[in-house]
Amino acid sequence: MRFKLISLMLLFCLSLVAKENSEEQKIKLVLSINVDQLRTDFLYEFEDLYSDNGFKRLLSGGRLYSNAYYAFEHIDRASATATLMTGTNPYVNGIVSGTWLDRTSLRLIGCTDDSKQKGLYTNDAVSPIKLKAITLTDELKIATRGKAQVCAIAPDCDVAVMAGGHTPDVVLWKNDDTGYWCSSSYYGAFPSWAANMNKKLVGRSSEWKPFFPTEIYENYGDDAPKAFNYSFNGKNDIRLYKTSACINEEVNEMAVACLRSGDMGLDNITDFLSITYYAGNYDMQPMENRPIEVQDMYTRLDGCIAKLLEEIDRRIGLQNVLITLTSTGYVVEGDDDNNLYRLPSGYVHIDRVAALLNVYLSAVFGKAQYVDGYHNEQLYMNRRLIETMNLDKLDVISHAVEFLKSMEGIEDVFTIYRLGGLLSPELQYVKNGYNANCSGDIWLRLMPGWKMAKDAASASNLVRRSSVFFPMVVWGGGVESEVIEDMTPANLLVSDLARILRIRRPNDNCLRMFK
Repeated sequence: MRFKLISLMLLFCLSLVAKENSEEQKIKLVLSINVDQLRTDFLYEFEDLYSDNGFKRLLSGGRLYSNAYYAFEHIDRASATATLMTGTNPYVNGIVSGTWLDRTSLRLIGCTDDSKQKGLYTNDAVSPIKLKAITLTDELKIATRGKAQVCAIAPDCDVAVMAGGHTPDVVLWKNDDTGYWCSSSYYGAFPSWAANMNKKLVGRSSEWKPFFPTEIYENYGDDAPKAFNYSFNGKNDIRLYKTSACINEEVNEMAVACLRSGDMGLDNITDFLSITYYAGNYDMQPMENRPIEVQDMYTRLDGCIAKLLEEIDRRIGLQNVLITLTSTGYVVEGDDDNNLYRLPSGYVHIDRVAALLNVYLSAVFGKAQYVDGYHNEQLYMNRRLIETMNLDKLDVISHAVEFLKSMEGIEDVFTIYRLGGLLSPELQYVKNGYNANCSGDIWLRLMPGWKMAKDAASASNLVRRSSVFFPMVVWGGGVESEVIEDMTPANLLVSDLARILRIRRPNDNCLRMFK
């Protein structure tokens, strides 16, 4: 009896030691997987097509927030990525979208534009200078005194720059015109391994056809599913290529090359690899027009994740890796069938709105050009003119709001005057997407089913972004497997990651609200 008791005590002590060692397991690599336009409903709808080592592995083995969302309006890939990495909304981080109107020149500028830099394998001069908040990767660099390796790889410049933060070692994206992977002088010399990959990848022909026999895929229309076969030759049609499953396979190749180029994840200093995949519609066509392509996109993406995890496991060991799976939280809508089914819909032509508003304000306050410009759903007022005419800006804006609310297709109108003081959750949601340095004076919210057109000629080709719930996964790092179905703001993710990594949260990050 005494022997059994001693044995049990020894086993208990050994289990405590094992548990302590497990808890102290050093995280050697953080793998951030962000998928542009990944959505929860599609992820589960196509799960019969997946292997056990991709999506299913992450969804079942980590903490899954099944209803994550971004707590602001007019989401795009730039504003979403900036929010993910900083834990702050555009109101703080300054990235309201990929582009906005510059008040001085009245020209569109990009969120990454920086004329002081030089492009590497590109003519675009970019940096994260317009990102006004610190990212999780910046904090990791500070915590490791600059020793942590940080690399961000994405199909597009805005996402790559936002994912990399202010202090990365490598930031790469694919040039829309040449097909080369490129970077900026802001990040130092172009990596030799990336230059070697350019020699290998540029000029290579790619083909995209169904991974499975056509009958394996679901039929979402009256006609039987039709097979497809798309070819992309070298430097042609890069923008179209980026909406195909081929871009994800190329991102994977770049990520593997990055891992193999040095000692990332092999020492006791935590490194960070951020990659961005694409899961939107091919050629911006709705699922009804491309049902097989959408399913195959998710199928092949599942395969890309499985291959990358296999490579990391073989090289580093997944027990040493913390993985996140996130989405940009929106979908691009193509032409729809609202007219076919007689659903409420229509187009609001922003150029007509601006012109009519200017006529109205001229009738009230005197003839002048009161609207300086417009972009997306925002109107920029001529502040200098209003001041020169000795008009009360609030009075002018109030008249503009009342006029705009009477226009067909406009559900609501917001201004900074309306968003002061204590706000309801809905108004706070609107304010989160505003930034004083780049947002307009007036923002329009359209009626459900309506779309914004820049002018009459663009209506037939217009696409609109709509926010969606998406899955957010934290896998590894001692995180237990569980599913949280509560609505969870995506900007809370960095708090959880900072706690796991035992580093400081990025500045201005909101309080941690996870369990």
